[in-house]
Amino acid sequence: MMNLLLVKETGERIADINYSQERNTTPHPSLTQRANHRKLAELEFASGSGHGGSGIGAGGGCGPAFRWQLLLLLLLCNCIDLTVSNKISSVGAFEPDFVIPLENVTIAQGRDATFTCVVNNLGGHRVSGDGSSALAKVAWIKADAKAILAIHEHVITNNDRLSVQHNDYNTWTLNIRSVKMEDAGKYMCQVNTDPMKMQTATLEVVIPPDIINEETSGDMMVPEGGSAKLVCRARGHPKPKITWRREDGREIIARSGSHQKTKAQSVEGEMLTLSKITRSEMGAYMCIASNGVPPTVSKRMKLQVHFHPLVQVPNQLVGAPVLTDVTLICNVEASPKAINYWQRENGEMIIAGDRYALTEKENNMYAIEMVLHIKRLQTSDFGGYKCISKNSIGDTEGTIRLYEMERPERKFRNDDDLNEVSKNEVVQKDTRSEDGSRNLNGRLYKDRAPDQHPASGSDPVLGRGTMRLIGTFLLALLVLLTALAEAGPATLSCHTKGGRQKKAKETSLNGQPDKDEAKDGQAEKWSQSWERSARSWRRAVTAE
Repeated sequence: MMNLLLVKETGERIADINYSQERNTTPHPSLTQRANHRKLAELEFASGSGHGGSGIGAGGGCGPAFRWQLLLLLLLCNCIDLTVSNKISSVGAFEPDFVIPLENVTIAQGRDATFTCVVNNLGGHRVSGDGSSALAKVAWIKADAKAILAIHEHVITNNDRLSVQHNDYNTWTLNIRSVKMEDAGKYMCQVNTDPMKMQTATLEVVIPPDIINEETSGDMMVPEGGSAKLVCRARGHPKPKITWRREDGREIIARSGSHQKTKAQSVEGEMLTLSKITRSEMGAYMCIASNGVPPTVSKRMKLQVHFHPLVQVPNQLVGAPVLTDVTLICNVEASPKAINYWQRENGEMIIAGDRYALTEKENNMYAIEMVLHIKRLQTSDFGGYKCISKNSIGDTEGTIRLYEMERPERKFRNDDDLNEVSKNEVVQKDTRSEDGSRNLNGRLYKDRAPDQHPASGSDPVLGRGTMRLIGTFLLALLVLLTALAEAGPATLSCHTKGGRQKKAKETSLNGQPDKDEAKDGQAEKWSQSWERSARSWRRAVTAE
């Protein structure tokens, strides 16, 4: 309540103006203005009557200046009244409103989830009911269960994993710790206005995949040519997807009834069916479960294919000289794992020692390489060898025959001689290729200057060749002259086939050879001697 007292300068009381600031009792602005006008009229009347009805004039105690002061004072009171009324009405004019929508939440089981609700204009808003009024408040409700979880800052439900927070302005938060599958559903942020205002969002709880060992296959053994069914089951939310792969990265072979075969890097589905299995399909298979929620899980299953041992010998006949080393190899395929050993053809088992080294190299799950290394071969080591493989299904063997080879003879006494000869050949070839010229028969001869002569000793090699050529020629001439001296004077003739036939006919008629025939035989000897000399001369030239 505000009281305004109007007095004169002399201290005489003129009028009292009462003003109330109570929110619920403040009259309408128009009514206040009319009341102020009435008070102004009463004030003017009181002023006039206080001076004996002489009115308001220059001679009175309340002139025009006083009236203007009184008018300004009433206007000021009216403005204060309007300001207070507007403030009170503005609180009721703006209703609560959501600033941002309530967002859906997807969370893995066991983690914490949070919903955030932002409301403006909630502080001064009042809700009337049953003749009384109360401030508007925010409540959290589980919509699908129709259960009130919290009101304002107080949790209503009996769940110690739930809590609410308010930042004293416009934000309310609902926290759910260690989310479980039963927490999934719709959640509502509600303001108790009239009509009611609300927002809804969904909490989705996801569970990472988990393979059910009780319903999933383990390691499996099947005979070659048989069938196998591998099963893998997993749980999770959403439902996991099952994918099959081979651990070694090879393709999975699927066969249909129509003898069709398809290959794929991966196969989807809880069951993997393999038919007419071969040894190449042996190995580890991976069952992989995924649903978009990390982590992805997998299980390893080993498929064992059983079959009779098989031995393959790359080289069945091996030769080596005495006192050398030799290696014998056998390739074995067997499943289950086989016992492998070496034997001589007489049944004697070979034991590892100083001269015998036995090794096995594993190529894959069912294939190995047997190696027998024999050092410093002796004569007794030659003969037959057997590589034998045995497993629970059967046994087999391969045979290798080792024979003796002659040691190759060395062309030169030592490496120094070989190097020296090779070196001389290279020097001669280089000299001839640079300085010589090629004749018709392909030999190279070194050119010499016109002033050089073999007898001068400028080229010892060429001089020796020339002397040898002259000696050969003289020897041939000497042989020819000796033959002529022994034969005596005779005429050399060339006999044709017809002439020889005629002479033979005459000899058969007369019964004795003719003198001409004897001469022909002697000429034939001379011709042979000449040819031998010529051949010797040619060999000498060729050697040169």
